Amino acid sequence: MLSPRRLAATVALLAVLAACVLALLVLADLITFGAAAATAAFLVSLAALAVLLLAVRRLDGKAQRIDLRVKKHETELARTTTALKRIETRMDLLVQAVEDSAARRADDLGAILASLGEDRVNAMARAREVEELRAEVRALAKDAV
Repeated sequence: MLSPRRLAATVALLAVLAACVLALLVLADLITFGAAAATAAFLVSLAALAVLLLAVRRLDGKAQRIDLRVKKHETELARTTTALKRIETRMDLLVQAVEDSAARRADDLGAILASLGEDRVNAMARAREVEELRAEVRALAKDAV
């Protein structure tokens, strides 16, 4: 297919040739000026239709390329959306695992603190018992003297 520039140059050359032929026919009195004008108008309208046809074909080609590009982007968007959903699912699993771990850690810390508290209370009770035993030993030691 001819490029738009080459096609325009060819059409311009043919238009000049047609105008020259019509002028010669009018000068030779083979056709009337009105018939030549009507023929020229008809040729101009045919040329305009040809230009419109080429413009429509070019626009149709561009529309097809744009449509293909849009479909390509839609496919990429669908793939990206699917990947994001997978990532979101993984993130939800990780968040749940972190929350479970934090809950277990909190339970463990609570148990450790509770056992430390119990040990401290027991140690205080034992310290009192030891103090009482010392007091008894001192009292016995004083009585023995």
